[in-house]
Amino acid sequence: MNINEQLGKILADLGVEMEQPDYHPQEDSLPEVSIFQSSRDHYGVFYRLDIIDQVPQLRIIVPIDNGPLKMEVYLVQLSEQLPLNTLFAAVASYTGSPAFERGREATLQHLLYAVAELMKQLFWSGDLDSLEFPSEITVQRLI
Repeated sequence: MNINEQLGKILADLGVEMEQPDYHPQEDSLPEVSIFQSSRDHYGVFYRLDIIDQVPQLRIIVPIDNGPLKMEVYLVQLSEQLPLNTLFAAVASYTGSPAFERGREATLQHLLYAVAELMKQLFWSGDLDSLEFPSEITVQRLI
């Protein structure tokens, strides 16, 4: 069950029906790496970092004062103008020594942490109200 299905089930149990966003992930796309973090700089904000189909994704859960859920969720991805997306695919597809193979997952996690820090910085430098962000990222409000 993917994150959207999990959230939909939780909301359905509370009697809330989730709107269907324009974003439609492939049903068979499971995260290769998935990490949850709480924000050190923004009170109540949580991050989910994923590598899905060899592309880094960042979901940002932001608390808000209004609405039935009291939160908004944003999907942040690197724009195609940055060459960082290809780095994940290259590391994932590289066939290396046994030592490299043992360290591949840790390497992908560290790359994800580093790229997520960039995506967070770019996200917070943007404007949530107008959904205007630096051109190096794309942002979609999921909820």
